[in-house]
Amino acid sequence: MGRAKSARYHDLRMGQIPGYVDQERLSENSTIMTPALPSTLRQVCLANRANRPTQRAMKKDAAVASCFIITFGKAAQPIFEALPRDQQDAAYEAVSKAVATLLGAEVTGLVAHRDETAPHAHGQMPAIRADGRPLSKVLTPTMAKRVQDVAAQAIAEFAPQIVRGKPKAQRIADGEPRSKTVHRSVEQLHTDLPKEISEKAAEVEKLQGRIAKMRAKEKLTEANVRTLATYERRLSEKTAQLEEKHRMLVTASRAVEAQQAEREASLKEREAAVELREKEATAQVEGIKAAVEAIREGTVTRGEDGRPKVTDATHAALLRPVWRTLGPLVMSLADMRDEMKAGLRRFRDLFRRNELQPDIADDGKDLLDGMEP
Repeated sequence: MGRAKSARYHDLRMGQIPGYVDQERLSENSTIMTPALPSTLRQVCLANRANRPTQRAMKKDAAVASCFIITFGKAAQPIFEALPRDQQDAAYEAVSKAVATLLGAEVTGLVAHRDETAPHAHGQMPAIRADGRPLSKVLTPTMAKRVQDVAAQAIAEFAPQIVRGKPKAQRIADGEPRSKTVHRSVEQLHTDLPKEISEKAAEVEKLQGRIAKMRAKEKLTEANVRTLATYERRLSEKTAQLEEKHRMLVTASRAVEAQQAEREASLKEREAAVELREKEATAQVEGIKAAVEAIREGTVTRGEDGRPKVTDATHAALLRPVWRTLGPLVMSLADMRDEMKAGLRRFRDLFRRNELQPDIADDGKDLLDGMEP
């Protein structure tokens, strides 16, 4: 609800007014439809959501408003501004209602702003349709293209010269430069914006010089007055553009710093993971070596309680990190070794009885002499 409240304050110019707004032109704005209160929107969304089977209750911080903006390209702006104010408001309303009909939604707020560099209107719809579906799920990329088509058709009734912008795919197919069809990355903005700011600042300084020179005249002709007004309007636009680029640079700088910090954290995390895997691999190798030595030297056996027992401290330390994976195999081999020892002892006892024929006893002794006592 916080975002819906902020959007409503911005649309109605309540609270702190942004610096790029020309407060002398606030009276030129139009409240075509007063935006609904966030609490009202929440009630609408709850009622609409009840029309769709759901397992969970609506979250306290769930979106209650779907806000939109109606804008025009640079070429279309003077065409639209030439319309009478009531026609502009009617056009905004026609566009918003046409889009709402397409989306299966309703318009609950619409305000036209004429106090900024370019004419535009802010609109508001409940975030959940009457059938319970969130608008965020309805507004797919395909639907977004249809929204632009419907908006173009609605505005054409008031200003036929304004046509829908050419889709990106068509612009690429027509050979438009890639720089105009691809959004710049944060890194590109961070690199490009200082130069653009410098160029824009030079334009502002040039206009300021012209205005100062014009105002220094003792008497202004009617043509001078019109020229001065044009210069001042351009200065306001250029200043707003300069401020916007400054904001973009600050945002891009912060984003670059955040990305850099994220990369460094990720790199450290990967380095730590590699180091851990290397330690684990080394421990596995040393553990395998210790297991072989322990089995050969008989330092791994079973205690009186039948539990594994490592009698050599060095072997025990090396086997401990890998015991979970190697323990069963080590004990199987140790048990086999103990069984073989027991078998050899029985054979020796047998040959020591002197109950066998001399030739068999001699062969047995020869065999046992080469084995572990």
